[in-house]
Amino acid sequence: MFLSELKDGQSGVISSINADSAFSRRLGEMGFTSGERVQCLCRSAFGSPILYAVKGSTIALRRRDAERVVIL
Repeated sequence: MFLSELKDGQSGVISSINADSAFSRRLGEMGFTSGERVQCLCRSAFGSPILYAVKGSTIALRRRDAERVVIL
């Protein structure tokens, strides 16, 4: 399952990130790392961006970026 598939209020644990090293590093700096729990807070009216809670922060990701994050 991908991060982009979470519904509002659902959460999951990050398994891996399918992206080049620069983008993976950028996500890691925001708190999106393997083993970290992430919760979908809400989606915009058109489905992108999506608001997530991770490591005590609130982060908005575009849907296409959230599709690169695999969760359990």
